[in-house]
Amino acid sequence: MPEGVAHRARLSRVFDSTVVVSGAVVGLLSVVVVAVQLRDVTLQAIVEPRAVSVAIILAVPLISVMGYFPMVFRRTGGGIEIGLDSCVLIFLANVGPPWVALMIWALGTTICQVLTDKRRSTKAFNSGLGVIAGALALFVITLVQDPGHAPTPRDLLATGVGAAVYFLIDFLVSVVSLSLEEGTSIRREIAPTGALTALVAFLAIASLGYLAAVVWQGLPRWTAMLLAVPVLTILVASRAQSRGGEHARRLAVLFDTVVKVQNVMEQQLLLEVLREGASSLLHDQRVTIQATAPRIDEIGVLVPGDDHKWLVAPALNRARSTAKDDQAGLAALVAVAEDAQARMRLGDAMAHQAWHDPLTGLANRSLFMDRVEHAVDLQRRRGGRLAVLFCDLDGFKRVNDSYGHGAGDELLIEVGRRIKAAVRGADTVARLGGDEFAVLLEEISEPAEVEQACQRVLTALRSRFHMFGEDVAVTTTVGVALSEPDGSAESLLSQADLAMYHGKSQGKNRYETYRLSFGDERSQRIEFVESLRRAVEAESLEVYYQPVVDLRTQIITGVEALVRWRRNGVLVPPELFIPTAEESGLIVALGDFVLGVVAADAPRLVAAAGRTLSIAVNVSAQQLHVDGFAEQVEAARAVMGDVDLVLEVTERNFVDNEPRTLAAMNTIAASGVRFAIDDFGVGFSSIEYLQRLPVRILKVDKTFLEDIENDAKACTLVRSMVVMGEALSLDVIVEGIERWSQLEHVTSHAGATTGQGFLFGRPMPCEEMALALSASVQTWADRPEAGSVADMLEHTGAVEALPA
Repeated sequence: MPEGVAHRARLSRVFDSTVVVSGAVVGLLSVVVVAVQLRDVTLQAIVEPRAVSVAIILAVPLISVMGYFPMVFRRTGGGIEIGLDSCVLIFLANVGPPWVALMIWALGTTICQVLTDKRRSTKAFNSGLGVIAGALALFVITLVQDPGHAPTPRDLLATGVGAAVYFLIDFLVSVVSLSLEEGTSIRREIAPTGALTALVAFLAIASLGYLAAVVWQGLPRWTAMLLAVPVLTILVASRAQSRGGEHARRLAVLFDTVVKVQNVMEQQLLLEVLREGASSLLHDQRVTIQATAPRIDEIGVLVPGDDHKWLVAPALNRARSTAKDDQAGLAALVAVAEDAQARMRLGDAMAHQAWHDPLTGLANRSLFMDRVEHAVDLQRRRGGRLAVLFCDLDGFKRVNDSYGHGAGDELLIEVGRRIKAAVRGADTVARLGGDEFAVLLEEISEPAEVEQACQRVLTALRSRFHMFGEDVAVTTTVGVALSEPDGSAESLLSQADLAMYHGKSQGKNRYETYRLSFGDERSQRIEFVESLRRAVEAESLEVYYQPVVDLRTQIITGVEALVRWRRNGVLVPPELFIPTAEESGLIVALGDFVLGVVAADAPRLVAAAGRTLSIAVNVSAQQLHVDGFAEQVEAARAVMGDVDLVLEVTERNFVDNEPRTLAAMNTIAASGVRFAIDDFGVGFSSIEYLQRLPVRILKVDKTFLEDIENDAKACTLVRSMVVMGEALSLDVIVEGIERWSQLEHVTSHAGATTGQGFLFGRPMPCEEMALALSASVQTWADRPEAGSVADMLEHTGAVEALPA
């Protein structure tokens, strides 16, 4: 405690104690004097014991009742109370000896204070001050009044002077006490009270005491009861005036608190504003904010909020208010707080929304970049390293398409939870958008920590997700970027993004750390995608056809349409640009282009064959999801002529039980179009979906034929697939036949009847394919000079060295 404050506190205690002790001494002295007078026979004529008893019985309760209606003067920190019971003192001074009057007054004042619920120190101080002021008033009245018994104007003057002395002593001593207690100037304490006007009103009230004495002495005693009407009127009016002023003051406090809370943005500061407002409202500095409910001798209101705080104050019946009024005042303050807290909650919600992803509750891109920037700044000053992980889900679109966006949202929430659980508590996990997440790893001491974090994330997401009664597999590819001294937040995220894309190209479900060469690869990839986009938009791609042959008769029974792209005059391998088209979304436009070209070429090919021709076109799952695709296929088929149209779909397009894919396939199949499963055996082959889907053809992947002459297991697998197809009434086409030895095993050991491969012909333009079909009208098995379809193609000059 500062020395000045401590000194002031000591002075305040000394002053208040002096008042209390002085009042007690004066009160005891009056009792002693009256006791002596009652024992002295010569003085019993002046002081009658019975008269004293009657005065005590009547005056003491009257003092106690009228003391409950004090005159209240406003001040800066509260109020000063001066009791209207002083009119009883004036009455006693005019009807009996001074010492008797003082004793009765001291007794009544003390009892009145004891019955109040103020602090003990306040009760003692008010009792002492009341006795001192009463003693000085009696001394002045005795000194000034006419010693005779008949009322005279001098007696009235003495009454007025005595009442003024009582008022001034009570008021000034109270002012000095408050000034010392609160460290304010006496002038500041007096300024707002309006004491002069109050003095005039006080003298008027005190004059009723003199009037009561005149009536008591000159008229029958019962007539004094008539004074009850003006006394009660004055008391009620005083109470109403006090209450009215108090209500106005409380409204001002409430308004002031409302203004203050408008600028409050923190719960703790709001509670302090409420406590200060309640202290001003009740004129009591003992108001507290606490976690427990108020006791029986306290009042309190629960402040709205998650921390369950109570605004608590002593339960007192003050001159200005009752405990019930104080409770209502606290409730009004809390109501003010409710509006402020609603505003703060709204502000917090808006701030959270601005900095967090609304779906997962994780940090959003803005907050993540802010924290990365902060971490980079700290790194520059303190050293050390940090890392950014860029996580992109593998196969998330499949879940969205299969189960709907609601399921996709649930999956993203679970992914965010798993990633957060896989890293340290201090690490920042964010959802950047879509199925992209990021992690900021700070204070990295060695690269092994980053590797371990990546492994934990990959492991957490490898566990299947249980959705709608099924287990769904979704993995992630993680790109890692380690900070450099001259790096920035944007460069870190960009590098992690590049590393993630490189990881995707290397097989997904892995993590890759950024290297400088990734930047060139990304630029090349972007240029590659743009070149493909321009080619698709300009329809500058080509469609080639590869024959499908009956292995028993070696007659061409159909063709497969294959798209080719020449970039800068060089053919780009399909295994390079087809996945790029799928990832970039160009596959739909590319597929539409191929279907349109095939529809235009089909009549020419059918005419060259002179019979019904099977034409296969590869389609993507993305095309099956396009509204109106079934109608597009039907329109193309209508202009093709005598064609058995086959749509080839790879296994990965429908192994996830995607409802939209199944619906589109059923609609198209109902129109007579057949579906073939391309690359069968290398994906997620399942007899279940062969039964469920409208599939009519299996195309055995060429990888089974690579060493079939020397691999008995491969031959057995091909035989098993052929037998399974026959059992399910499915046609089986074996792809990748390039050597006579392969053809021998496929036909003799595996029992295949239809095949496709370089042995019979490479993909060729429509013109060359038409020539080949024209030549194959004859049964080449009957011509000794042509032992195979390959010989036929070579004979017609239709063979060209083209990539598959």
